[in-house]
Amino acid sequence: MIFMADATLSVFVDESGRFQLPDESSQYYIVSLVLHDQRIPIDGLVAELDRHFSEMRLSNVCFHAGPLIRQKNAFAIMDWSFRVKIFRRMLAFAHKLDFKYHCLVVEKRFVDTKEQILERLQRDMEKFFDDFSAAHPEYSRIKVYYDCGQTPVTNILLSAFKPRASLVVEFAQAVTPERYKLFQLADMIATLKLIELKLAHGEPMTHSEFKFFGGPRNFRNNYLRFVKPKEIE
Repeated sequence: MIFMADATLSVFVDESGRFQLPDESSQYYIVSLVLHDQRIPIDGLVAELDRHFSEMRLSNVCFHAGPLIRQKNAFAIMDWSFRVKIFRRMLAFAHKLDFKYHCLVVEKRFVDTKEQILERLQRDMEKFFDDFSAAHPEYSRIKVYYDCGQTPVTNILLSAFKPRASLVVEFAQAVTPERYKLFQLADMIATLKLIELKLAHGEPMTHSEFKFFGGPRNFRNNYLRFVKPKEIE
């Protein structure tokens, strides 16, 4: 699909991981970026997803992959099959949606301090933004959506996404996951990327992940493959 110039790109941002070092429970720090051209309508897909959730008797559900997989918080009383159904509804939404994503990844085994994690994220974020802007001059405006969940990530975004000639950058205010399905999608992408990385490095799934996804092969064939073609490496 070819568009005329002067367009707005939405960038929804979420993160997975901790800055703690050493940290046996979290070997990666991931920042997921979900990119969507605002000229492409999504209202119909959002309404379809809401209708499916309503048919499941879920009112105002906010997709959150980690608790959903681990059967925590709002999903604590839901059985495995029902939680899988929720995940697959969000996955179907992602499969139909016209979007791209990119994940910034820091492997903690290659860094010694929190500052090194931040430096790596800063460098990679700026490079991605510069490369993407150069490859897509049609975008005259970028709107960034982040819930300010981690202050260091907020600071990196403010530094990396700077306005420049012929490009306006705006940061959405009062962003919450409940308000935006694409923010919830960024959460799902971060979780899928985390499991993909672990499997690529020969690391096992957690007990909860194995039980939820049915093992590595089922994860790759029935989950990851529906979003992988949308990734910008």
